[in-house]
Amino acid sequence: MRIGVTSDVIFSQNEPFRQREGHFAQRTLMNCLLANNITPVIFPVGKPNMAADLLETVDGVILTGGPDVLPKYYDEEPIPSIGRTFETRDEFELALVKHAIRMNKPILAICRGLQVVNVALGGTLYQDIDTQFKPENGSPILQHSQKAIGYSPVHHISIDENSQLAKVFGKRAFVNSFHHEAAKEVAPSLHIVAKSDDGMIEALENDDLSIQCIQWHPENMWDYYEEENDLFVDFFNRVHHHE
Repeated sequence: MRIGVTSDVIFSQNEPFRQREGHFAQRTLMNCLLANNITPVIFPVGKPNMAADLLETVDGVILTGGPDVLPKYYDEEPIPSIGRTFETRDEFELALVKHAIRMNKPILAICRGLQVVNVALGGTLYQDIDTQFKPENGSPILQHSQKAIGYSPVHHISIDENSQLAKVFGKRAFVNSFHHEAAKEVAPSLHIVAKSDDGMIEALENDDLSIQCIQWHPENMWDYYEEENDLFVDFFNRVHHHE
């Protein structure tokens, strides 16, 4: 099985010239795929018209973390607290989502990936949790951009017992968190299947389970927590059986 993985770009000016703005895939995610005998195919930040050609080479695709999504794609202007954006990557990945759906290629979307999928299908985002998000029921806001080491979970999520996600985790999971943007209005074709205790959307799925989106980073946790690896295995199994 071959799984496409979207790449990020090195923006640091401290890198040697040939590595500056280099396209890269996260080591921990590559290790996860290799450990599960999956052939990773790293997609560069390409042109939108290349998305279909790249998808032809794989059985499914993982959309990875990275910079904020440019608000123009959900009809808003950027607020002062938005982070770094990268329009070239946005354009490519929005096209990738739409072509993947048309070509029947299953998607696992991680962190920024959730946000890209939601925007591609007509949803909106909180550009910055701290300044825009209001917790449900007056509860305190949780730490969504954690200080702990990357593989350490920091808050719980509650999961819809009828979701695909619940088949892996049950009704509660303890996850890590590295985001300051989040899904706000959910796209019509997606369903909320998990929230954190302050009401933050933590996972989305569609009806035929060809799309699963999660807000945390299982690629940082898979070799420490069995259920996080099981999340990837469940995706690979759905890719195998999806028609």
